[in-house]
Amino acid sequence: MRLSSIALYLGLLSHVFAWQMPDDYPISPSGNGRHFVTKKGDPFFWQADTGWLLFHRLNLTQVETYLDDRASKGFNIVLAVGLTQLGDEDPNRNGDLPLLNGDPTKPNEPYWEYIDTVVQMAWGKGIRIAMVPAWGYYVHVSNNVAGSINASNAKDFGNWIGKRYPGLPKLLVADTNPYWTNKTAVSSDYTSGGVHSPYSFTDYIPVYDEMAAGLIEGEGANAQITTHSTNQWFEGGPIALASAFFGNKQWLTFDSSQSGHSNYAPNAPIPWWNAAKGYEPVELMYATKPARPALDNEAHYENRYINGKPINPYWNASDVRTGSYQAVFSGAAGLTYGADNVMQFYIPGLFTPAGSGPAISWATDIHLPGSSQMQYIKKVILDRSASPLNRIPDQSIIVGDTGTDGTHLVATRDVDGKWLAVYTPTGAAFTIDTGKLQTGKKITASWFDPLDGSYARCVWNGEGKSVFTPPTNGTHVDWVLVLEVQ
Repeated sequence: MRLSSIALYLGLLSHVFAWQMPDDYPISPSGNGRHFVTKKGDPFFWQADTGWLLFHRLNLTQVETYLDDRASKGFNIVLAVGLTQLGDEDPNRNGDLPLLNGDPTKPNEPYWEYIDTVVQMAWGKGIRIAMVPAWGYYVHVSNNVAGSINASNAKDFGNWIGKRYPGLPKLLVADTNPYWTNKTAVSSDYTSGGVHSPYSFTDYIPVYDEMAAGLIEGEGANAQITTHSTNQWFEGGPIALASAFFGNKQWLTFDSSQSGHSNYAPNAPIPWWNAAKGYEPVELMYATKPARPALDNEAHYENRYINGKPINPYWNASDVRTGSYQAVFSGAAGLTYGADNVMQFYIPGLFTPAGSGPAISWATDIHLPGSSQMQYIKKVILDRSASPLNRIPDQSIIVGDTGTDGTHLVATRDVDGKWLAVYTPTGAAFTIDTGKLQTGKKITASWFDPLDGSYARCVWNGEGKSVFTPPTNGTHVDWVLVLEVQ
């Protein structure tokens, strides 16, 4: 190690590390690589909320209000950012900047001590923090200008984060594309039409490799790391999945996508995921080898305008509920919910709203109905307590057209045929093939209500191909059919 790096490293180590990781804090991939488990081996269903600016915009009283609400609704993960997208010159609510002189090798201790407190408070309520060490802005921005974190200091920064925050899952890249070109120029060409220019790409992957190496060096070999890329990519480059960029990297322990907030079709030269088809990137991640837990780690937000434009409608509870069921039943190891004003912790009179949704205080929008309904997705999976880690997606259960976008039916089952479940967003009758269930045993059928987590008996006396018609109650049309071997 060169002398300058030794001095930098020793300087970082001189800080007092307030966060002491509890023994049962870490999670890791299950033996089959598809799900998460605790240190004891118990199933861990990732039910995350998006709270990007949690460390930055709330005081401790507000943090407790937020965490109490999320804990009461079954959330067990919150996504939050260390060096935020607001930049290193924007202080937190205590007036502390994250860095001294904007230098990522010189963290400002009061800022990070506050983060320590929030991480500890969250754990006291049963919530783990999934940390973005630094928003992508710190590595490079849309016009391809390099940021303050680079190949010479990324490992040292990662080492410091790893030592200070062991056990917290880490999300690198942070809303950007690691194999980048000048997005400003591409967007201009896209707007003007005509022949696309040949684009030269800049590969920032070495910077992220160094940061990941530092995280592992600081935390240990069990560090859980993924990336949080944009929902966009460039023609000729990898698609926007963590595994598409970093699939051969041993440090990538779980896979991630961002289906995003736009519901129109991909369009070159900057294709993107269609947020109404968030199950598509999940299906691709699930098919990737080696097997890793897969997540759509930023689906459309409740109360956010489609494409973030005020001329468009905004996503509602039904939208986020449907997208989350579709992702989980397609093979995701959990879900990540978001509400537009909560992810930015908008406070009227104190901060400027992002303009991507109706400007309502975060303290109001934590009560949006979709946030309460996410826990029932976890419930319908973990209620199959005999084999939640043996869950696989299986569309062959559904006979006929499965639909697309918000009408897409999805099916999942136990690999040994102990149970199956089908989510329908439409309320229309559908046909399934029950041949994947164990034979010669009693099978019970029930309808699971995604609004309140209750079960109702479903009359069914057949085997093989059967038609099921969801109940109607005037409040919603989506239901989960559950067949279970007794």
